[in-house]
Amino acid sequence: MGLKNLKADESFDIQCKIAAKAGMIIQRVVLNSRPGKNGVPVAENFRLEQSTIADTVQAGQVRVKTLYLSVDPYMRCRMNEDTGSDYLQPWQLSEVADGGGVGVVEESRHEDLAKGDFVTSFTWPWQTVAILDGSLLQKLASRA
Repeated sequence: MGLKNLKADESFDIQCKIAAKAGMIIQRVVLNSRPGKNGVPVAENFRLEQSTIADTVQAGQVRVKTLYLSVDPYMRCRMNEDTGSDYLQPWQLSEVADGGGVGVVEESRHEDLAKGDFVTSFTWPWQTVAILDGSLLQKLASRA
């Protein structure tokens, strides 16, 4: 029986199961174009797209839900191949942007981080959910 012979809700269920087997569907922001050395950044320099990430977390990793992303002036330099600095790496076209971020651990296989912990990093990918190396994250103190 093909998908065209199924009721709409059955077809949707099958499509969701197929997507789940491929991994977790997320949204991410990628660099779409470069504004040029003296160009002004515009919304069209970025692209919002859907992608998938693995649905399994390996030893030492955590799956985090993004809560906050920092957008800072230095990021303007990262939009071009020549950042004008030795210590800044340029963002690559069609690759996810990154910067400072805060999120909450959804799943952990890292000994120092647990589900529900709030964490931060200066290399946080601009995406809704990510699987990150737990050793690169800083755990934030909870309020008493």
